[in-house]
Amino acid sequence: MKVSFKFDPDTGFISDDEKSPVSIKNSIINNDSHHSPTELLMLAMGSCTSDDVLNILKKMRQNVKNYRCEIEGEKRDEHPRILRYAVIHYIFEGDIDPESARKAIELSLEKYCSVSIMAKRGGVDVSYYYTINNIDYH
Repeated sequence: MKVSFKFDPDTGFISDDEKSPVSIKNSIINNDSHHSPTELLMLAMGSCTSDDVLNILKKMRQNVKNYRCEIEGEKRDEHPRILRYAVIHYIFEGDIDPESARKAIELSLEKYCSVSIMAKRGGVDVSYYYTINNIDYH
């Protein structure tokens, strides 16, 4: 696995590794339309666990019609300004058993999702809740 990026004086950091370009916010070119490195970490965490959860639910024969994931976090005020916490909100629509969703999420966060597990080991308080057909489960 290898990624790369370059500094563009007009836009900031941009990946250049033959995949879809990713623009990354930095302190020299403070472009608010680009994701910060910490936001990219949160996106990586959410996409990693979501891939696990959706695959596990598929194996459980749960009918997920629509899915969305939202991650909220906060960085410490002091340096190093690491992520203090991340709350992952899994949002499902379809014929899904709440207990199956809970099991899939916990399997992902405790066993399979390398990004969230690395974040936890780094001191990030990772928690979650989920919504199925507009009903929240904590």
